[in-house]
Amino acid sequence: MSTSSKPRIALWDNARFLLIVLVVIGHLISTIRTDTALGYGLYAYVYLFHMPAMIVLAGMFSKPEASPKAVRSTLQLLITWGLWELIWAGIRAAVEGRAPGSSFLVSPAWTLWFLVSLATMRILLPYLARLRHPLLVSIGLALLAGMLPAIGTEFSASRTLAFLPFFVAGWLARERGWLTGAWFTRPALGTRIAAWGLLGGVALAFVCAPQLREFWRIDRWLTWRDDYFWLFSHAPIGNWQPTQWGEVVAGGILVAAALLALAAAMTLALLIVVPRGHSVATTWGTRTLFVYLLHGPIIYLLRESGVIAWFGELGGLGLLALVVGGVMLAIVLSMQWVSRATRMVIEPRFDGILVRDTTTQAPKAP
Repeated sequence: MSTSSKPRIALWDNARFLLIVLVVIGHLISTIRTDTALGYGLYAYVYLFHMPAMIVLAGMFSKPEASPKAVRSTLQLLITWGLWELIWAGIRAAVEGRAPGSSFLVSPAWTLWFLVSLATMRILLPYLARLRHPLLVSIGLALLAGMLPAIGTEFSASRTLAFLPFFVAGWLARERGWLTGAWFTRPALGTRIAAWGLLGGVALAFVCAPQLREFWRIDRWLTWRDDYFWLFSHAPIGNWQPTQWGEVVAGGILVAAALLALAAAMTLALLIVVPRGHSVATTWGTRTLFVYLLHGPIIYLLRESGVIAWFGELGGLGLLALVVGGVMLAIVLSMQWVSRATRMVIEPRFDGILVRDTTTQAPKAP
């Protein structure tokens, strides 16, 4: 190891592992989320903040530059995305007999949107960093994107713009030292209680609203794929279903802003309560990309075989079993033997297409 290597901070890896567990659980219960009030509330709760929080962490470790390391990291994402599009095409051909259609490589397959969005955000960051108020600009883009139905799932454009503020906020937090104070690095008991209060309060709100699904399909808003016109048409809030262009846009911006603000608050609260010490979960948190990509085909096959639907028929007990199963699946896929066995498809090598960099070679340790 070179002498310039920096030690990893346990907090970030602990947070990554916790969030990837929530990703797996959310995908496991996705197709049965409307079967029970508990499942619907759990799904909505997880989707309120788990992807925004993951993108904040991604932004924290991104830099607005085109250094060899940054270029390599972005290329790694794009090459991995292309490879996994082929893998998903093969899986669907084998299971469903479905050949790739006109949306192949245009609309990313299921979980692969994250790779495309992350690569796009990294490409945009150097330009945003030149602005006087990059966070405000990114928030504006996120809120205005819903005005345009043309911005959709193609190349994950809608989600990229919706989550861009979290990526920019993560970069700014690292760049400007927003999270270096003792209030965050060693949060006092009162700060932790407040953070738990927010996370618990939102959870309690879902518990106290068992008829939420009938009142508001918030789950459709939380996927951040659709424009305001489609959302108000297919997921109105109670009797509030505006149809005039101005009312739809104003209402959509209001709802989206509220959801983004809540996601930001819950993300900060989560990072405050995440343990700061090293544990086995810290090591698992260094392998979240393996979990993210590998859990998709497993859950897809469980869906297609009817296993998840069977658990859904058991009601609350089946939902609990799926949650426990999601935790166990995330742990198994975080094991070192899994990363060793699958590295070629998660982090494929592409050194042959890059110019050899001789300017950033770290000196050898004596």
